[in-house]
Amino acid sequence: MGVFKFVCRNSGDKWTSKSLSGDLEASVGSTFDLQRKLVQTALSSNSSDGVQSSFSFVTPTSTVFQVIVGAPAAAAFVGGGAAASALQEN
Repeated sequence: MGVFKFVCRNSGDKWTSKSLSGDLEASVGSTFDLQRKLVQTALSSNSSDGVQSSFSFVTPTSTVFQVIVGAPAAAAFVGGGAAASALQEN
């Protein structure tokens, strides 16, 4: 099972994201496309059965996104507070 946490920011007409570990990134035009791209990015790094994701706005221009690959059905969002503090630091 792999857990990938991303900090996402909007700048004009572009959403960019970077994983908290710093090794995965994506950049697209909408939050919908961003979520799809981040799931694909996480799957390319760890292709196991089952995917669960959680997307939450922190401010109108910043979000946190988590992808759990190989997730059990009852997995919960973990680390929202850590990701929110990472947003404040960057």
